[in-house]
Amino acid sequence: MAHDRLFIYGTLLPDLVRPPFDVLVAKLTPLGPATVRGRLYDLGPYPGLVLDGAASTVRGELFALPKEPALLAAFDDYEGSCLYRRVECRATTAIGETSPCWVYECYADLSRAVVIPHGDYRQWCRMGTVAREGFSS
Repeated sequence: MAHDRLFIYGTLLPDLVRPPFDVLVAKLTPLGPATVRGRLYDLGPYPGLVLDGAASTVRGELFALPKEPALLAAFDDYEGSCLYRRVECRATTAIGETSPCWVYECYADLSRAVVIPHGDYRQWCRMGTVAREGFSS
């Protein structure tokens, strides 16, 4: 199933992204706030999402992908080189509509990671509770 949307919940969010990925994120079209069902973890310098239909919501933003295959490939190279894989999911928009999309799900051992209880990485960062040490799988 091909999707033309991407759900972003962490360090790729426009106000949190750093170079050189800010250039890639700038090519996405923002569609607004959205949520997915899952658990969000603090992995130190970035968060990790585990999808779970029975869990609470994880907050982020939904973006339209341009018709530029190289862009999604660049995100795959970045995220895939770490602890993530691109998977299909459904995001719920602020007005309650659901949309099929891609998301990068963490596949590391998270047994030592801290759960972000409210599922909002931006809020977690504002609270200053981001783990001080990095995460190792």
